[in-house]
Amino acid sequence: MEHAAPGCELFVLSFHERHGGDSLQQLTTGHWFDAQPAWSPDGTKLAFASNRDFNDEIYVMNADGTNPVRRTANTAHDEGPAWSPDGSKIAFYSDRDGGNFAIYLMNGDGTGAAPLTSSSTPDELPSWSSDGGYIAFDSDADIYIVKPDGTGLLRVTSGRSTDIMPRWRPGP
Repeated sequence: MEHAAPGCELFVLSFHERHGGDSLQQLTTGHWFDAQPAWSPDGTKLAFASNRDFNDEIYVMNADGTNPVRRTANTAHDEGPAWSPDGSKIAFYSDRDGGNFAIYLMNGDGTGAAPLTSSSTPDELPSWSSDGGYIAFDSDADIYIVKPDGTGLLRVTSGRSTDIMPRWRPGP
């Protein structure tokens, strides 16, 4: 009997030190790859990348794993979703313009997707500042920031090490 390859599922681990123990809740199942989850700021939704429609797309589902809805739909690879602090926008990276990956921004419902960056090297892994004023990302092993309107592009690190996957410190 032939078996399909196992997929990559999403889980939520809840740790309860006071009450003893922890719990593990499986949110997705199947033979596709669900990855790169990002919580909405209010904790009610998860954005994630998945190939469940045979292409890498951005999906949003309820925090309990119900109602997964595809938010992008094209032949390119859309990955690495990151919610804006107010939950109205999702930044992600995509190669939909036929070249390297660029950072894109769309409304939380998937409408209005537009590129924020264009580079000869892949721009990936966006991360929002806590005030929503900037999006950090990596490009060719350096960190850059850009404003959500696509202006103010600034290289933050420069070449001595591999700088990837930027994350902002929470706070005002």
